[in-house]
Amino acid sequence: MKPKLLVENLHLKFYYIRQQFYLFWHYISRIYFIYYPTSQHLPDNRLASYLLIFLINALILLALIIGLISLFRSYLKLKDVKERRAIFVVLIGYSIGLASIIYINTFASVLAENIFNHPEYYLPIFLIILLPLAFGYSIFRYSLLDVSDVLKNAILYGTATVSIAGVYFLLIYVIGTTISEAITSEYQAFVAAGIFILFALIFQSTKDKFQAVITKSFYPEQFAYQKVLMKFSNDVATIVGMDNILDSVQETFVDSLKVEKFGIAIKDSKSDEFILVREDGFKNKNFSFPNCDNIITKKINEKLEVKHPNAFDKFEFEDIFPCAYKELEEEGVFTIIPLFIKRKTVGLLLFGLKHSGAQFAGKDIDLLIAAANQTAVSIENARLYGEETKKIKIERELDVARKIQEGLLPVSMPKINNLDIAGTMIPAMQVGGDYFDLIKVSDTQLFVIVGDVSGKGLSASFYMSKLQTMVQLFCNDSKSPKEVLVELNKRIFGNIDKQWFITLTISFIDIGKRKIKICRAGHTPTIKVTDGVVQYIKPSGMGVGLENGSLFTEHLEELEMNIAPRDIFIFSSDGINEAMNFKNEQYGYEKMISIIKEKSNQSSNEILNCSIKGLEKFRGDIEPNDDITLVVVKVL
Repeated sequence: MKPKLLVENLHLKFYYIRQQFYLFWHYISRIYFIYYPTSQHLPDNRLASYLLIFLINALILLALIIGLISLFRSYLKLKDVKERRAIFVVLIGYSIGLASIIYINTFASVLAENIFNHPEYYLPIFLIILLPLAFGYSIFRYSLLDVSDVLKNAILYGTATVSIAGVYFLLIYVIGTTISEAITSEYQAFVAAGIFILFALIFQSTKDKFQAVITKSFYPEQFAYQKVLMKFSNDVATIVGMDNILDSVQETFVDSLKVEKFGIAIKDSKSDEFILVREDGFKNKNFSFPNCDNIITKKINEKLEVKHPNAFDKFEFEDIFPCAYKELEEEGVFTIIPLFIKRKTVGLLLFGLKHSGAQFAGKDIDLLIAAANQTAVSIENARLYGEETKKIKIERELDVARKIQEGLLPVSMPKINNLDIAGTMIPAMQVGGDYFDLIKVSDTQLFVIVGDVSGKGLSASFYMSKLQTMVQLFCNDSKSPKEVLVELNKRIFGNIDKQWFITLTISFIDIGKRKIKICRAGHTPTIKVTDGVVQYIKPSGMGVGLENGSLFTEHLEELEMNIAPRDIFIFSSDGINEAMNFKNEQYGYEKMISIIKEKSNQSSNEILNCSIKGLEKFRGDIEPNDDITLVVVKVL
């Protein structure tokens, strides 16, 4: 853009801004002239001054009106009769005083030209005095404040502070002047600056001690709070154990600081309720209340965002604790400090009045918040430590259960003529609900049992253990697989939870007769592989424990087949074919069968190990989603 054109554009913008300002000034003038008609004949310079005064008065009036509305809202929120009376007196005095101000600035100037010709129209200005009188009356009549102590401490505290500052500057002046006179004028400025810096460093080291002495002398309660809470904040971080931390907090506030009423409410992670775990002076020892609509957490975060002190006053209880504010008022709670860490609320500190009978405010709140923050950290650490301890304890118990379960499985494969057998069970957790057993009846006869309890984990392992005991009891040479399953269903139906059931395959191999009988109660198919030919054996049947009666027996089918050398029978659970990889693809049977075909000339143990390795390679880093059971029986 050319310089000339740029100047013209700037000129037009300044002209536009000036016109807007004149227009705004014109409207203000018109409003002003409505109330002060005589001012239209004033010179421009005096008129501008009067308009500025008018604007200032209007802003002051607006602030007073907002204050009246706020006071009226506070009055409506109060429930205590004594407190309402005290605020009512102030509200009446405030209203009358504000009305007199509005009258003087509006109607009085219209009724009278000026105060000198008609002073009687301006007499209501004296009603403003009712405002300080109302405050004074409420303070003395309803004992809202110990005025004598406040004035005395304020005067003495101020005098002591000013005296220390005066001595400080006097010493600098005397020392600086004395030394400056002893040296040449050329270096006086440098020497004076050096003395000032040196003395400032010395004074800084002793300033805190002077401040502590003054505070202890004139504000002993605040000094005691400061010392006790600072010591508590340092000590609580070293305390181990939730109960010890809570006891220390209670002891600090009740015994050391003499708080008349105190409580600690910890948030229950399951019910989202705040439960009173320590208290002193509460009527309801089992006091608890919910975090309705998560309002408490929202209000804490709002205070954090605007950097307000994270504390709740009695007047805020109805908005923040809608489900419990009445109970809090009845218990005499005046102040609540949240215990939070990383925007997570872990509990609340509930306070009544101080030992002096006053409510916590000002620097007291800051000290309580600092102590609460350190308490929250300690409580959260104790909670995490407790959870970790429980976790370790549970893992130990599960480890014991795993060892017991492993002891129930076959320790070694039975020796049967012309049979090569291998089997394994890999739980998805420490313990599982899968089960396999190999029960030798004779040198030529063998029961092969593979089962799966619905679900997994500790509960499933209990049912599996019960099942194993019954299976070993019923499997003998006098019973067929179907007869064993019918007997098992009768015994288990009444002793298993309705949401649980068991799938089971029982096979009986008689190598002497070269026969195998297979009966399946809702379990996965048995796979037969002979010289590369695959057969899925799926006799009908329903899960054990689902029905007690003829329906289970009617649907149960038993197949009998001939067996020959090189036959390979695969008994497995659905933890193999339903295994998932990171793409959520299932393993299926085809991949396992291809490995079996490839390794068919190897031992059953080699077939089993290669099948498990192939499954693990497919799954990768994905944790198993179910227990895995695999039994390989190869006919020699």
